[in-house]
Amino acid sequence: RCRLFRCPLPSLERSELRARGRLWNGTFLEEFLDVENLELIVRAEVSVTSPRGNVVIRDAVAQMSVSLHLDPGVAVTAVPWWVLPLAVLLGLLLLALLVLGLWKVGFFRRAAAAPPPAVPRFRAVRIPQEQR
Repeated sequence: RCRLFRCPLPSLERSELRARGRLWNGTFLEEFLDVENLELIVRAEVSVTSPRGNVVIRDAVAQMSVSLHLDPGVAVTAVPWWVLPLAVLLGLLLLALLVLGLWKVGFFRRAAAAPPPAVPRFRAVRIPQEQR
């Protein structure tokens, strides 16, 4: 697939421009699984839009080819659909067991509040039950 890149150049003081690219193994193994040899043609073109119109670029087009030899033994396999729901269920089961274990050992119990201060006996007044 062709990709178009546009880069603004702040100045043209240097006499050469360099572009670097990187090819990923996984991309070619996914896209071209049944191909053993592949030749890529990389083409770069420099054009300048200047309001003055006095910029002249020589050799504005560059082209090169890259040969790739893919190993068909290294195949990218997709994860089966049932693995994801199974992993989610096992994760939830593990979480439930962890919460149950922490609950059993009392991790979620609230700390007992300090008991209310006792009323001193010498000032306590006994109220008969009939008057309560």
